[in-house]
Amino acid sequence: VLGSRGLGDVYKRQPATNCCLIDFENLLTNGYKIGNAWVDSPHSIQTATAQMAQIIANVASSQYGGCSANRIDQLLAPYAQMNYDKHLVDAKKWIDADRQEEYAKEKTCKDIYDAMQGLEYEINTLYSSQGQTPFTTVNFGLGTSWLEREIQKAILQIRIKGLGKERRTAIFPKLIFTLKKGLNFSQEDPNYDIKQLALECSTKRMYPDLLMYDKIVELTGSFLSLIHISEPTRP
Repeated sequence: VLGSRGLGDVYKRQPATNCCLIDFENLLTNGYKIGNAWVDSPHSIQTATAQMAQIIANVASSQYGGCSANRIDQLLAPYAQMNYDKHLVDAKKWIDADRQEEYAKEKTCKDIYDAMQGLEYEINTLYSSQGQTPFTTVNFGLGTSWLEREIQKAILQIRIKGLGKERRTAIFPKLIFTLKKGLNFSQEDPNYDIKQLALECSTKRMYPDLLMYDKIVELTGSFLSLIHISEPTRP
């Protein structure tokens, strides 16, 4: 698990590692040093995903394995909340009272979609020092707030849409969607609609992989994003 406040310094003193689960929560919350710059905590979801791409690029160039982001929907929701709060302030200046929340939500949903699309494109246009796209995995699916749900939906909708004019299937980041009884497993569950979207995405774009939360907890005692075991065949 990588959670150092100095991303550049940690690898100057240690040999290259294989795979790691990056502690994005700590890095985004407390800030970090990368290269010659100190990077403060972001104040929007767009900045948060941009910082994630920077971190992934640096980690991928300092090791020979993959890196993972755990529960990305829950990780990024607080930064999406900042977007919502800013839009609500603007709405109170210019929008009728009965439409202010609707306006703020609509603008925030657009911000979320753009941020997640930006992260997908950033990862797929990066090259590590090994000359390859960073081998990345993101786990999501446990969030229940409207912001967390919007992040989940955006990830899946963007993957279904595909990359560029030719709508190519993105290989990275590898997506892992979490199935949990009482959350999204059965038709009466609150996030069942997102599970159905995940299944659609999996049939059209190969990912996400589906993992059973309850079984993983039963076997290991906890649930963390799993590092990819083998690299998929590139199309």
